[in-house]
Amino acid sequence: AELSALDADAAKAEHDALAEEDARLDARAKEAYAARDRSERQRGEWEKGVGAEVAVQQRHNVEAELREAARDWAVLKIGSLLLGRALERHRASRHDPLMQRAGEFFATLTGGAFTGLEQDYGDDDQARLAGRRADGALVRIDGAKESDRSPMSTGTLDQLYLALRLAYIEDYCTRAEPIPFIGDDLFTSFDDARTGFGVDALASLSAHTQPILFTHHRHVVDIARARLGANLDVIELN
Repeated sequence: AELSALDADAAKAEHDALAEEDARLDARAKEAYAARDRSERQRGEWEKGVGAEVAVQQRHNVEAELREAARDWAVLKIGSLLLGRALERHRASRHDPLMQRAGEFFATLTGGAFTGLEQDYGDDDQARLAGRRADGALVRIDGAKESDRSPMSTGTLDQLYLALRLAYIEDYCTRAEPIPFIGDDLFTSFDDARTGFGVDALASLSAHTQPILFTHHRHVVDIARARLGANLDVIELN
């Protein structure tokens, strides 16, 4: 219930404020550790003569400051993580249906190697298009290599662009008078397996419009016949 009424802008501002406070507390903790080291050196000197009691008291004071700083940091860190998760759920609840459909086409075109498309948010909180692998890893289209991310291959990018195009055409046909989709040698950069997946994607598009594919390659026709059978119309032009 709280998530449905979440103000994304206010949540982001609070998240940024928590990040700044986290950095401040981290710097404070470092200063406290440095003060503790100085106090321990002073204790070593004072234990040789008078003033050992003062050094012990200073040590206790520093330890108390460290405990307080650690507690404050832990509370703010947990709050930051919870707020970040709330933002992720809020973004997921507003997933674009067109992007969802493009992800389904992408899964078909890649033969299940990718399960869909997502908006990946970096440290700058800017959305970037990424594919979700079957193992859950994200792959950005811009080639960023971060943790489990790696760049998409040229062939996969071709499949992604085709998936976005097909999703847009299908969406247009549901809102306006359908027009045929004509593709000229769409699969020139695809191997046989990817060509088969592409034929499947075009076949799913036929529920809303008529896909027409021109090709100069006999093997594309053979693959389409093998996958679609009687549902395929072949016209040879001489």
